[in-house]
Amino acid sequence: MKIPVLLLLLLICTYSTDAQDVYGCTDPQANNFSDDATINDGSCSYNPTIYKPDFRFFLNEEIEETSGLISWADGYWTHNDSGGKAVIYKLDTLSGDVVQRIRLSGATNVDWEDIAQDGVFIYVGDFGNNSGNRDDLAIYVIPKSDIPDSLDAVVAAEKITFTYPDYPDKISKKKENNFDCEALVAGVDKLYLFSKNRGDNKSKLYSLPKVKGDYIARLLYTFNSSGLVTGAGLSENGKQLVLVGYTNHTWIPFMWLMFDFDGEDFFSGNKRRIDMLNIPATQTEGICFVKGEKGIISSEKTTFSDLPYIISPRHDGQARMLLPWPKQN
Repeated sequence: MKIPVLLLLLLICTYSTDAQDVYGCTDPQANNFSDDATINDGSCSYNPTIYKPDFRFFLNEEIEETSGLISWADGYWTHNDSGGKAVIYKLDTLSGDVVQRIRLSGATNVDWEDIAQDGVFIYVGDFGNNSGNRDDLAIYVIPKSDIPDSLDAVVAAEKITFTYPDYPDKISKKKENNFDCEALVAGVDKLYLFSKNRGDNKSKLYSLPKVKGDYIARLLYTFNSSGLVTGAGLSENGKQLVLVGYTNHTWIPFMWLMFDFDGEDFFSGNKRRIDMLNIPATQTEGICFVKGEKGIISSEKTTFSDLPYIISPRHDGQARMLLPWPKQN
């Protein structure tokens, strides 16, 4: 049987097009940008980038240990770190004042470290694990529809419990373990956790189902973050991820901008580091996108005294603030 000439030509053209795909760096801002590259392989490298974010406002004493951040319902939502009330707080976007408190019934703030959202739910991560040996790691799931437009309220939350597949039987150096976690984002059908590794200054990416249950998290990838990751934010379209943290022992805050990745394989695309050398000793904790590519960072109270523009006019060395970050370019 003869193959029609038109079909034969179509097959040849299709094969030729596939054969011309070239893997490389597709970002014109990178040092190793390639005009010939048609598929990004995550190899882009960048010059060191230093950025000084603008101060936004101090937070209320009620949230002295802000540890996570989302933007929803015309407000910023945050919560306190370990030992705080089982409450998420809505902040006014102009003043930072607390305008709403939502208490989670049946929940305990053992060590709340991050907050995330999708179109239907808010997720609060109770997975802080400084000693690397917690056996009660959890994520609380709150339906957005149960949260009133205004006024304080009590809302029931479902609970996801989990453990890590690579959990060792014993942690030899508790303060240098690789099983603390302070960063969470919600993907299309999974939750993603980014570990804070004091042992090797890397970050492991785990995934979990988004529904109530008890699970063993799935370990996906490891990324050399060159510091301690303390928060994560995913853009509304799911195409950009930002990690925030600070360097181990030296307390220099940084961001990792991740984009052009394959689906939810966040480490497969471009990875650009932004160092905030102008605000040393700042314990950045929360991060989220607002209005497209713009966003804000929150920092909990610190006792360092070398942050003049943040401390002023309080003069008490205990800063809790919100900072905006720039576009990636």
